[in-house]
Amino acid sequence: MSNIRIDKQKALKKWSPVLENMGITNEDRLDWMSEYAEFHTINENAYVNAANAGMGGVYSPQPSFLAGYNQQTSTSTQYNSTTGNFGSGDLGQNLLPVAMKIAAQTIGLDLVSVKPTPGPKLDLLYIDFQYDDVDMTNGGRPQVFKYSDVQLSTYQTAIRAFLGTSSVSLTENVGGLNFQSTSSAYKKVYININNGEINLVGPAAGSKQNWVEFLGFSRIDGALILKAYRQANAVGNYNASPYPAPTAWTQIYNTFDDTTSMADQIDFLPGSVSSFTALGQLGTTTSNREISLVSALEDQLPGYSTNFTDNSRGGQYPMSRADDDLAYAGVIGPKVSTKSIAVGTIEVSSVLRRTEIEDIKANTGMDIVQKMESILVNELSQVISKQIVGKIFEMGDLNRASAPAAGLALGNIPGQTVFDLDTAYATGTGTSPGGETTHAIQRKLITKMVHASNYIATEGRVGPAQYAVTNGALAASLMDIAGYTINPTKSKINGSGQLYPVGQIGDIQVYVDPYMKYNDNRIVLGRKNNPDQPGIIFVPYLMAQSISLISEATFAPRLLLRSRYAVAEVGWFPQKQYMTIQVKDNGGFLN
Repeated sequence: MSNIRIDKQKALKKWSPVLENMGITNEDRLDWMSEYAEFHTINENAYVNAANAGMGGVYSPQPSFLAGYNQQTSTSTQYNSTTGNFGSGDLGQNLLPVAMKIAAQTIGLDLVSVKPTPGPKLDLLYIDFQYDDVDMTNGGRPQVFKYSDVQLSTYQTAIRAFLGTSSVSLTENVGGLNFQSTSSAYKKVYININNGEINLVGPAAGSKQNWVEFLGFSRIDGALILKAYRQANAVGNYNASPYPAPTAWTQIYNTFDDTTSMADQIDFLPGSVSSFTALGQLGTTTSNREISLVSALEDQLPGYSTNFTDNSRGGQYPMSRADDDLAYAGVIGPKVSTKSIAVGTIEVSSVLRRTEIEDIKANTGMDIVQKMESILVNELSQVISKQIVGKIFEMGDLNRASAPAAGLALGNIPGQTVFDLDTAYATGTGTSPGGETTHAIQRKLITKMVHASNYIATEGRVGPAQYAVTNGALAASLMDIAGYTINPTKSKINGSGQLYPVGQIGDIQVYVDPYMKYNDNRIVLGRKNNPDQPGIIFVPYLMAQSISLISEATFAPRLLLRSRYAVAEVGWFPQKQYMTIQVKDNGGFLN
């Protein structure tokens, strides 16, 4: 952790006039760039105030007969470049104006939140809230839990097939509700963890051992959300039926025994899954079992607050007085996680010859030395933007992998989701009556984008998409649709070849990535959240550090420009703030 502390309000007041003169008017940019400028100034002054005017610790070199190396005291390391004292220990100069220029020209920073750091590492604290508050590492017995292993997809298929055969509807991504049958009666779904049986009857012969209730699939990773039977404490009534004395433990009232771990007791018919084909049975291997608590922010369980009593119909109604008297209230506890982010480095240098400097100055009047600095600044800003966009697509692809599958997959898009668009539907080959116009297909593309934006809002629990990044071809299709608003102002900070905004659809700002190929028909939608919310953040440490010298070979100026920063995903399930859309247009309907 860094010991540097600043007053953000004073920093904003100090640096806002300077940044506004550079054309920075966005409130969010003014906020984080002011904070960064103050950190940068402190770090830069640290060099200036060091020994010998910023040269750091100075040692007297002992020349060797090999240029660039110092004589060592040990013959075994005489010419080892990784040991010994090397000259003066010069430190590179930090350039605040150049750093501000890089920050201003990097359009990719409009897509992610920025959290400046005063040191090379930043620690961020995140809090999740989970049902139950037991220590899972020491054999805790939670009332509700998530279960997953290598055969998770097999369980999902088997459970859905059983519900379909039993005429019971499953509301995906809800959890905690009893399932409704075609007769409008509410049903419970039970699973025997010892033999994999699924039924609507539940524990037989009054024993709840090895039986759990199935509450649904986690909307984040599709894991099974299960409710275990856990003996209630009938304090004050030793003869209460069916409960024993308050200090006694009886197996028939509990899903798990009191000695073996939960993971070892969940054994859905170990062996080959293919050998169990009867409907209503699950099969698994005994490896890679994962048991965890359920996140209250991601998978809300209505029945938990009503103790899952029968007369409350799984959370649809409040508990009766009798139910309330016979059970403890469920508890929700925090889960604290810290993520450490270490910054990395990118750097680029220029090389010139004296004849080039002289000839260019004589013929064009250009100061090529100063121009090369601008070229290096543009190069670094483009690299940063590309890395940010690459990370956004990475998160969007990750979320797409768990998105709902398309109801009608035409086979042209691998892993097609409900958000993908294959224009083959417009050919009228059995899937459509035909007659689709270009504008109708373009309008459908916008519907897909809004559809994905709503998915981000419901799954990410923060809000809908704020921007979309795509290639020039799909951007042209979007611009062709009536009602599309062209961006009325040109960006003052846009550099050549940079990511650039082209317009807006509703509340979604559309950006074109000039480095995407024209046949790379992908669109990624995302949100720019606060640094303390899930998503991608940019962590600048030293946006520009410059090292200049006169080359011994050419006797002309050389410049090295480097940036130190990090692009990281943070928070719980950051991928839920992004979604990638695949577009297949073999018929050329969109362009």
